[in-house]
Amino acid sequence: MIKVNDFCTKALHIVQNYKTLYVNGCFGAPMTIANKLRYSTKNDFNRGRAKMINSASSDTFGFDCVCLIKAILGGWNGNKNHKYGGTIVNKETNGISYGADHVPDYNADGMIAHCKDVSTYFDNIIAGEVVWMKGHIGIYIGGGQVVECTPKWSNNVQLSYLGNLSQYKKGNYRVWTKHGKLPWVDYEKVEGSVMYHIVKPGENLTKIALKYGYKSYKELLPLNPDITNPNLIKKNQMIRVR
Repeated sequence: MIKVNDFCTKALHIVQNYKTLYVNGCFGAPMTIANKLRYSTKNDFNRGRAKMINSASSDTFGFDCVCLIKAILGGWNGNKNHKYGGTIVNKETNGISYGADHVPDYNADGMIAHCKDVSTYFDNIIAGEVVWMKGHIGIYIGGGQVVECTPKWSNNVQLSYLGNLSQYKKGNYRVWTKHGKLPWVDYEKVEGSVMYHIVKPGENLTKIALKYGYKSYKELLPLNPDITNPNLIKKNQMIRVR
């Protein structure tokens, strides 16, 4: 079982650090020649996007909405030499499952059906829950932000806003139908509320740290292990501050 903070961090890590593409039925596979052939002919949706899939670079990873969740739960690690990018796929008697917890091969609607504390009331949503509408699902990471893989907007794993809360009806947003807790995520050991800051022009890590009550930018580094050079943060980068 993955801790909720790690679940959110890994979802954001994919947004910020990997080239991705919406590929239906794909749970993190690198777009190698073999995988392009496999996925571009997998179903009618992908066949209609075959040119796009075949033009992807070999360091691009394919996901769809629910397969992004199954990949993270299945241990995906961005391994370009692994058939599924590092996702652990288990062969079961009734199909396949993912990772050490043997997450079933649910579609988006099946995933929300097996969540706990499912609700249509969004004022009580917490980071790490999934958000759902018919046929589509995403990961709420806090601060009004959702990580979702969709052919809409930038056609990849991307950030959008949770339009169910009025203050986040801006930019790319959706109004979702339900939210709920995944059975394979540990919500009991959340280390406080997860919160992210979107870097604005002229900001540096020191200014961001002071804004959130820290004495030094160094206090943010344990929350952001992907930052290897504190002097090199970019506009629109998301910095975890809680």
